[in-house]
Parts: sequence; C-alpha cells; structure tokens
Amino acid sequence: MRAKRYKLQRRLKPKRSRVKKLLKSKVFWVGILGFFVLAGSAYGIFFTPFFQIKHIEIRGNKNIAEEELRQAVSEPLSGHVVFFKKSHFLLANAAGVAAKIQAVFPEIESVAVQKKFPDKVRVTVQERQGIATWCQNKTLSIELEGSQEQTTRSIRQCFTLDKQGVIFEETESAKEVTLSAEGVEVALGDQVVAPVALEHILQFQRSVDAFPLFEQVGLRVLSLLVVSKERVNAGISEGWEIYFNPSAGVDWQIQKVKLVLEQEISSQRRPFLEYIDLRFGDQAYIKYRQ
Repeated sequence: MRAKRYKLQRRLKPKRSRVKKLLKSKVFWVGILGFFVLAGSAYGIFFTPFFQIKHIEIRGNKNIAEEELRQAVSEPLSGHVVFFKKSHFLLANAAGVAAKIQAVFPEIESVAVQKKFPDKVRVTVQERQGIATWCQNKTLSIELEGSQEQTTRSIRQCFTLDKQGVIFEETESAKEVTLSAEGVEVALGDQVVAPVALEHILQFQRSVDAFPLFEQVGLRVLSLLVVSKERVNAGISEGWEIYFNPSAGVDWQIQKVKLVLEQEISSQRRPFLEYIDLRFGDQAYIKYRQ
C-alpha cells in the first residue's frame, strides 16, 4: 500500500501582527518623519511670503520713469504656475522680465536682470543715445465727416536714431540733416539701417560739410536718402545731389568729390548741377540740369 504524502500548509501571520511589526519599525517612523519634514520644507519654500519678490531695484534709467519700469517688471511676475506664484524667487523668470522691458521700451539698448536672494530683483538698463534723425512720410486714411468716404493725408514723421541704426523715440521734424528711405514705413524699435552703413553715411556727411568750399559759400548736406545698400543720395543745400556707396570705403569717395568740386566744376556751373555720382571705381560722373 502506497504511503500518503501530506503537504504542510504555511501558517499565515495575522494582518494585525504585521501592522504591529511595521509600527515598531524604526525605518517606518524615519520615513514618516522624513515625509513631513519634506512636506513642511516644500510648504515653507513655496507658500510662505519669505521667498516672494518684494523689492524691485532699478538702475541706469535717465529718461524713462522708474515707476513705468517697475510696472513692466511686475507684469511677468504676476499670476501662477500651477499652484505656485510666478513672483517666487525660484520661479521668477529673469529672461522673461528682460524681454518684456525691451518690448515695452524700444529706447532701451540693453537690460540685465539679476535675482538677489531672497526677495529682490535688480534691473539695470542702458538707454539708447541718439546720433541722427530718421524721417518718413506716413500716409493716413481719414474718414470724411458726414459720409463713409475716405481720403488720405500724408504727414511727416521723424524719429531719433541710435548708433545701431534703431529708431527709438519720436521727435520733431529736425532742422539738421535727416536720413530717410524710399517707399518704406517704419515703426519704433525697427532697425532702419545697418550700423556699419550708418557710420559710413554720417562720416561722409560730416566730411563733406567740413570742405573749405562748403564753409566758404555756406553749403551743407541737408538730407541723406537711403536708396539701397549700395546707394545713398546726399542732398546739398544748393539743390543738387551726391550719390555714394556706403557699403564700400567712403574715404576715397570723399576725396574724389573734393577734387571734382575744386578742380572740375566752376563756381558758375555748380548751381546747375543735378548730381555727382561717386559709386564706380576711380570715376566720378557729373550731370548738369538741362
């Protein structure tokens, strides 16, 4: 007769005894304590006022009102990211603040935003410095009173231009030399001319105005029309123009026009000039009005 095999059943411990053992475990209580410490720390860091930005320090502004800058700084720091305030020191977006300031104030050339622990933001701005005036004729649509018909009106609009070729504030129509472009309407903050080209244009204007001939008879450059990257028309107060290329070196073009005015064009014929074109190599092309 075959012997019967009996499988021993493992006796399960009651659940209550396992809970008791867990409660007696040091690891369990250390884990619980660690959880509350972390939760308390997170609350202390993210929800107490200690780390909220309370102080905004503005530096470098001269013409822009400090209160206007503070308002621009405050906007990116308002609102929430999920449950957390954007004005929290850890969440405050310095790059976003800088971008907002430059978008609102085209007259600011550069801005640096620094967070100072625990509740301060320092904003340092550098304002643009005007070196020339840019003017344009802007077309406005005007609705006639008492009818639905519209008419157009052209107004002269002028801006201050900085060394980077950026227009940053409106100004009155200038009496001194002005720059402009053909068929282009611009707005505040636009770069209307490349910095190197602008430097060459103004160098040409200053040099021509300093010619002994110009000083003797009271001539000067009145306007500088940017036709293209390779051509600027300098309007002379006597009614004629000089065409030059600002993308090439202007020193030789300045010397050419000086020699032409002194040696090739008499004082009797000069008022009948239409233009002198300096853009082509060693040549200077002269055209008189018919």
